[in-house]
Amino acid sequence: MIEDASRDSGGIRKGWDERANRYDAWYGTFQGAVEHQVDWELLRAYLPQNRDVNILDAAGGTGRITLPLTKMGYSVTLCDISPAMLNVARQKLLREGVLDKVEILECDVRKLRFADESFDFVLCWNGGIEAAKELIRVTRKGGRISIFLVNKWAAAIGGFSRDSTSALALIKSTPGYVEDEGERYRAVSAEEARELFKAGGIRVMDIYAVCGWMDVLRIPQEVQRSRDWDEQFFSQAVEMVLRLAKEPSVRGMSRHLVLYGEKM
Repeated sequence: MIEDASRDSGGIRKGWDERANRYDAWYGTFQGAVEHQVDWELLRAYLPQNRDVNILDAAGGTGRITLPLTKMGYSVTLCDISPAMLNVARQKLLREGVLDKVEILECDVRKLRFADESFDFVLCWNGGIEAAKELIRVTRKGGRISIFLVNKWAAAIGGFSRDSTSALALIKSTPGYVEDEGERYRAVSAEEARELFKAGGIRVMDIYAVCGWMDVLRIPQEVQRSRDWDEQFFSQAVEMVLRLAKEPSVRGMSRHLVLYGEKM
């Protein structure tokens, strides 16, 4: 069973509010731009052909996915726990002339204020597996869902040098928890995620390994942080990360997993 986890909503809201005005800056770096492009290329293959569907971008923050979806002709509901993040999104959508295509709502992704089976496509790229129960609830039968998850193997590998005891406990657990920027996330392997979502009524279509490839590829930090790069190398990096994302044999090295599924 996928269970909700208790959380300090006020503390989480405050943390994201403080990051709101600098959040998008990271996607202007080489690393951020590569990861955004990879996320988008994977998502594109699962989007409904029908532009009249209802899409929920849960924990959508500053609208980095909502904005391109609206430019494709979709109408989107964008929700997030942080009013400051949503205000950044609102200003971006207004500048691009697509604000009328988006319903914006402040709410905790783990306590969604929508009726059962309200959306044809639900994506949540921040919130973790603890949000899954609510996301599944608001997805229509036959609808699709996309969710980012904390990869247990990568979290254990990354934390081993700092706390080997906790890293080993995490990798042995089914499942465990990790701390990331003041928030506590449930960490799972791809196999655990597949079983949890299956039990929740989701047919898992695929699970990809995303985020954290820059260090694995040994791309220098100065290049990762750069805001001016060679376009050919950028395209090569995107292609490399996309291929790695789809390769099960290297899935454990990725910081996050993104699951795509269909509600049965």
